[in-house]
Amino acid sequence: MLVYEGHAGLQTQGACGTCSCSGLECLLPAGITISMGDCGGPGIDVLAPPGWDGSCWPFPAIKEPKGAIFWGSSRTECQPVVPQVEKQASFSWETLARACATSSEERACLDRAEDCSPSMPAGFARCVFSASTATVCPQDYPERRVFHRNAEDGSSCSPCNCLPPETSACDIFIGLSADSECVVRMMGATVGYQLDDCMLSSIPPQFASVRAEIRLLDPGTCMPQGGEFVGGFEPSEATTFCCAQER
Repeated sequence: MLVYEGHAGLQTQGACGTCSCSGLECLLPAGITISMGDCGGPGIDVLAPPGWDGSCWPFPAIKEPKGAIFWGSSRTECQPVVPQVEKQASFSWETLARACATSSEERACLDRAEDCSPSMPAGFARCVFSASTATVCPQDYPERRVFHRNAEDGSSCSPCNCLPPETSACDIFIGLSADSECVVRMMGATVGYQLDDCMLSSIPPQFASVRAEIRLLDPGTCMPQGGEFVGGFEPSEATTFCCAQER
């Protein structure tokens, strides 16, 4: 009669989806500083309008400037397309264990030295068991074996993240004009990604507009990381068998 069925040798099989990153875009400078002295001196920050596309952008005229600090360009940040990829996980067992109770009638031992236990069929061992993880077995049943009825999923996929590119090239030419329609250009400079430029001049009577012209757009490519299968299934519902040594 079957009284127990369990397993040993738990194995985990699993895989995760592939992490990917969003594409990068170069962004125009967020503004410009009109210098009223030298490059490190006082200045007036003029912020670009939201969503500026580089077309002529007029601002209140600033009289008698000494030059300008051209702000560097920027770019969007690296972001994973999904923060967590899908997981596929399953498990299997190396060993199936079954315990059976004898169906033969017990008989009293006439001699205490006599072994009255029923004979074991081939492939079976005489055992006692406990529905827990016992650490010590009785002297007459020294062989300890632990089996489990179930397994719990403790696996996961590591979160996705993205490393920024080593270099980004977002070269933008910024031109300052004395009029409000970007016709009378007085000064200009090409800036790079997070690279400002300062220019001084005694010529312009005022600055009143600015225009941007794209020179090079190569923001680079983000490097995806993560999406690694970690952990695995853990055995649960342990039962300890203590078995007699085979003779």
